[in-house]
Amino acid sequence: MVNAVRSHQHTETDQLFTGAPDAGVTQLYLYTPPDCYIPQRPQLQTFISRATTSGLHVWALDGDRAYFVDAAGPTTFYRGIDNLIAYNAAVAPHEQFSGFQADNEPQDHADYRTFHNGIPDTNLSHTPGSGLWQPTQAQDREMLLRSGLSIHQKASQLLHAHGLRFGAAMPWWTEAYEGEELGVRFPEHGGGMRRQSVMKHMMGLVDEYVVMSYYTDPAEAVRRVEVQAAFASGMAGVGRPRVCAAVEVTPGVGRRVSYGDTEGKNSRAVVLRDVGVIEEGLSRYAAFGGVAVHHWSAWQSMPD
Repeated sequence: MVNAVRSHQHTETDQLFTGAPDAGVTQLYLYTPPDCYIPQRPQLQTFISRATTSGLHVWALDGDRAYFVDAAGPTTFYRGIDNLIAYNAAVAPHEQFSGFQADNEPQDHADYRTFHNGIPDTNLSHTPGSGLWQPTQAQDREMLLRSGLSIHQKASQLLHAHGLRFGAAMPWWTEAYEGEELGVRFPEHGGGMRRQSVMKHMMGLVDEYVVMSYYTDPAEAVRRVEVQAAFASGMAGVGRPRVCAAVEVTPGVGRRVSYGDTEGKNSRAVVLRDVGVIEEGLSRYAAFGGVAVHHWSAWQSMPD
């Protein structure tokens, strides 16, 4: 069953609410820019109310590489969360968001080059002057990942204080970046700094961990989620996050990455068949929570 669809457009609501049951959708992730909550409040109220009536839970979603501290910083990101909280406080329960999903990915993009794409942790330079915003390359990545975790930690605290669930969309390769996991030192709840995978730190901050395991071979998609699902399944039941896999159906992303670009795979029937394979492959993990589809407009445009 497809349990989550990330929705980026508001113009296809009729098709969404009639088609969601056939796709097995139970959660919607609605892209909500930080300053949309006030001017679009009536539309949001109507949309969420219809979703609630249809048995769907709606999460707000926002993320940007610019939210990291080596770029513009998280101020705007936090403002969006504050605006979400204010929106929920101002509307009826059936018009409220269920949670918020962050989509902040650390890899280099556009003008941002402090992650150092393509270099495993052990090959990053420790020579002073090799870094771009810290003294060394190794410190560039360490501080970037640490700041990213701090941003998610604060978001988690803000949202949980107001009864909202918190999730994160994360790259699959954090456990196998150029053959190595991405390690980082980060404060534990009991104090101190422990170095371990960024994924393992993040699992303690979120209620839902969506792995962007985009690949049109379902066996490979399963492999990209197994480490995360296994780790979460070993956590205590009360604090255990739900771990989801994901499939990409948007055209223009890349062959073998997106079903929309892969010959012989570009149909809803094939996607649902492969989703079933992914679910079967991950169902042995107690933390596994389903498969997210990105995104609804592209899904709706696919042939049957």
